Amino acid sequence: MAGEILLEVEELCAGFDTEDGYVRVLDHVSFSLEAGSTLGLVGESGCGKSVTALSIMGLLPHPAGRVESGSIRFRGRELLELSSEEFRSVRGKRIAMIFQEPMTALNPVHRVGSQLTEAIRLHQPGVSTEGARARAVQLLSRVEIPEPDHRLREYPHELSGGMRQRVMIAMALSSSPDILIADEPTTALDVTIQAQILDLLRELQNDTGMAILFITHDLGVVAEMCAVVAVMYAGRIVEDAQVEQMFAHPIHPYTRGLLNSIPRLDSTPKTELNIIPGVVPALNEMPSGCRFRNRCEFARSRCAEAAPELRAVATGHRVACVRASEFV
Repeated sequence: MAGEILLEVEELCAGFDTEDGYVRVLDHVSFSLEAGSTLGLVGESGCGKSVTALSIMGLLPHPAGRVESGSIRFRGRELLELSSEEFRSVRGKRIAMIFQEPMTALNPVHRVGSQLTEAIRLHQPGVSTEGARARAVQLLSRVEIPEPDHRLREYPHELSGGMRQRVMIAMALSSSPDILIADEPTTALDVTIQAQILDLLRELQNDTGMAILFITHDLGVVAEMCAVVAVMYAGRIVEDAQVEQMFAHPIHPYTRGLLNSIPRLDSTPKTELNIIPGVVPALNEMPSGCRFRNRCEFARSRCAEAAPELRAVATGHRVACVRASEFV
């Protein structure tokens, strides 16, 4: 039902044990996802977007990775309290995921058909081998793969990048999930195929009513695909809002820097692109207070005192910046 909150992530902290000790990657991350909606999670590479997705799916690599604290609720059910067996009834069935690089997600030594039918039978144990194969053909047709019977007999390396991603989408849809997590699903594809995959995801969402958590660093994709966007920097959400509001009136200096760095058609030819100075600090060398302050032209001494909390600056628009009121 539209407006129903399917997924609630609150104050999520997660990280990894390293040779130099524990490193926190996610620092009090909070957001929610409504039924039938698309939430874009955007930020630079290494900011924690994929770790967020893996935490939700219970797929952080063990024993190094772990959720330190916080809450992940699906339809009001706390996922972090589930046993491994109970989590398997949610993962892949109610919440499915497609990955950035399908060639590493698909097993190269098994045919596409065996991998797809295995996914079908895993979540529908009563389905016969013949029934699973028929369902696999149906799913490949649904994601617009030509000659699906023939494709089932092929290995992943025999398919193009776009077709492999369509196979991953078909596997994710095999159990009709409520939520699809798409972790940069178009990054490794050329522009034409990217557009086809995005169109396919929109069409499937309209047909099934599933919600999508769309992880990307491409603001153009966010503008095209998402209703709400959350901007992440160095493991923290720094701003979230409706997409139209975010693009029309960004407030956090990092968000403004990202949008200003996009090339524009009305720009003077051969002029230098706008950039955000500096680099993202290493996870074990994060500055105190606001993690963006070492790169922020508006930083003041009070920015180092404490980590700013996400606060509402307008209806449906939150910003984590001690100077947010000055930029509204």
